[in-house]
Order: sequence, then structure tokens, then C-alpha cells
Amino acid sequence: MKKILASFGITFFSFLLALILATAVWVNAVSTQDPDETRTLSVPLTVTVQGLKEGLVAQGYQDVGTQVTLRAPRSVWDQLSPETVLVLADLSGKTEGKYSIPLKVTTKLTPVRVEKLEPASVQILIDHLATRSLAVHVELTGSLALGFQAGIPTPDPATVGLSGPQTLVDSVADVVAAVNVEGLRSSTDQNIPLLALDTRGNIVPGVSITPLSISVSIPVQQLGGYRDLVVKVPLTGTVKSGYRLTGLAIMPQVVTLYSDNPDAIQNLPGYVETQPLDISGASADINKSLSLVLPDGVQVVGNPNIIIQVSISAIEDSITLSRPIRFQGITPGLTAILSPSFVDIIISGPAPIIWSLRPADVDVFLDLAGLAPGTYKLKPEVKLLDSSLQVVTISPEQVEVVIKPEPTPSPTPKKK
Repeated sequence: MKKILASFGITFFSFLLALILATAVWVNAVSTQDPDETRTLSVPLTVTVQGLKEGLVAQGYQDVGTQVTLRAPRSVWDQLSPETVLVLADLSGKTEGKYSIPLKVTTKLTPVRVEKLEPASVQILIDHLATRSLAVHVELTGSLALGFQAGIPTPDPATVGLSGPQTLVDSVADVVAAVNVEGLRSSTDQNIPLLALDTRGNIVPGVSITPLSISVSIPVQQLGGYRDLVVKVPLTGTVKSGYRLTGLAIMPQVVTLYSDNPDAIQNLPGYVETQPLDISGASADINKSLSLVLPDGVQVVGNPNIIIQVSISAIEDSITLSRPIRFQGITPGLTAILSPSFVDIIISGPAPIIWSLRPADVDVFLDLAGLAPGTYKLKPEVKLLDSSLQVVTISPEQVEVVIKPEPTPSPTPKKK
């Protein structure tokens, strides 16, 4: 019996040793194929709170970014990302007050071990959740156009709701809708975002405003003695033959006039003219400053000069020419036969240049440099002496080129 037990003990010990060795070999193989790696997540993570009692609100953690360093097998890292990791602050059982809350990292992926967390804790202030209503104050920024005044703004809604930590809500002294009226000449209705400000005019963070923006209507009217009129430029003469007027820009297009006599302003037509602009024979753009023609007792508010920009372009036309093809660059001792030897070319461009175009101004050629004897299909090249012209089509697009040796001249017979 003792021999059996001794034999069994030796066998069990050998089995256990073999199992340990096999496990070690397996662990080593797995570690070799899927080794652990320590990395820091690419972006800081925001903190999420949990366990906060109803009726309380927490602040101080919202802008905290945590750098998380983890250790995990390479195969797990292939699935890890900032979206799969949470940084939690547990506020269970906490009442009003200020706390240093340790942070905890959780993820559904395994195995993962937290190597480092910076910061490891966060300062959180817990306060009662408070609500409050406050009237909106409309604040106008900028200046209306000269001669205009703004009426009383109308916010809609006129009162908004505030919510957040009690101390922050109580610190709000004003809810402001800032409307930019710079250069306005007419009434406006805009959607304006709201700002919660303290007694010093600083924005109070952590307070929610409902709604976040409101509609603000502002009536704008012109003062007596002022009037806005469009500017008209009288043109005289005609542009050069073959050219046309393509644009007329007036800056500014509207001017404000003023008179001590309101009737003098009201009796004006709906426009005011500049001095005449002569465009006789013009073939290029015109840029000029002109003054307004105003009746006595009426003056322009601001710069009295009007900038005029006249755009003038050549009328486009086209022409069809039949031109012979010349060849160049052929190897000495060879000659070329072209079929056809002429092509039709449609050329477009400014009419004055088209009308004066000469056949010699259009060169059609084939570059035969380096070509051995044989038959080729080649596209002729066209060179135009004026860069404002362009080739629309070539017909035919390709020609047949036969390259062959030049004929050997027959010997001259000797005289007897």
C-alpha cells in the first residue's frame, strides 16, 4: 500500500509540475503574440458625475480634462479609444458643500489596468438647483447711419428663465441682448443670443438661460431735414466702334443729403445726379471720381465725391480662314507629303482684332523633328500673333503625313 501511495504521489507531483510548465509556456506564448502595452489616451477626457441627489447641482468639474494612461494587451488597444473610456466622479451621499472627489476610470473592455490618472481627483462644489426669471435688457452697439435714430427696442420674449447653482443664479444682475446697429438705415428684427452678467458686467458661467436667444425688433427712422437718395450718373457719348459697355459701378450707390429747409429735401426726386461722364471713344475701363450736382441749400453728409467704375469690353466675333500647312524640323535627305495640305481654322476674339486679322497673322505648321520615313497621322499646330485670339476648331483635326527619302536626281547625260 505504501508503494502505491508513493507511486501515486510521484505521479501527481509530475502531473502538477507538467501543468505548471504548460501554463507558463502558454502564458509566455500569449504574452509574446499579444504583449501588454502602456499608452496614454490621445486626448484628455471630460469628467462625468454620478450619484448626485435630486434638487442639487454640481460645478467645477466641467472644464477639467484628465490624462489617462492605461496598460492593456495590444489586441485590446486596437479597440480602446477615448469614446470607450469613462472618467467618473461619484457624488453618492454628498450634500451641499465643496468636496475633493477621487476620479475613477471605467471601460467595458478587459483586461485593462489604470497606470496613471492626472489629475487623480477634482474639486466639486455642490449647491441647490435654483431657478429664477429676469427681464431682458436690450443693449445697442455701434452707430446708426448719420441722420437716423432708433426707437425703443422690443424683445420677444421680454422675460427669460435662469437655472443653475443657487450662488451663481443669485449673482446674475442682468440678462443682456446686444444688438449691433452699425450703419442701419431701416428698422430691423434680429435673433439675438443672450448673456447672463453679474454686477461688474462679467459673464456668469454655469447658468442656463431659457430660451438661449430671443427676437429683438428695433424701429429706425430718419430725422427731419435728412433724406437718402440713390445716385445716378449721366453718360454722354459712345464707346469706340467694336467695343461695348459691360458694367457701371457707383460707390456709394446711396447718399444722405441734409438741408435746414426740410421742404427743399422733400421736393427732390428719388435720385441725385453726378456731373456727366463722357465715354466717347473709350476702349478700356474708366475709373473716375465725380461730384454731385446739388441744389442751393442742400449738402451731402459725408464724402461728397462719388467713385465711378465703367467696364468696357471688346465685342466678340469669329472668322474662318483656310491656311496652308508648313512643316519644319524634318531630317535632311527626307521630304514630306501632306494630305490635305490646307486646313480650315475658326478663330474667335475681340471684334476689332478679328476684323483687322491678316492671313499672315496665322501660322499653321507640323513639327517633323526626329520622324523616320513612314506614314503618320498628326495634328497641326496653330500660332496666333495676337494673344487675345483663340482657336475654336481646326478642320480636319489631323492630316496624313508621308515621309520618304528625297528622290535622287538623274545623272546628266554627257554630250558627244
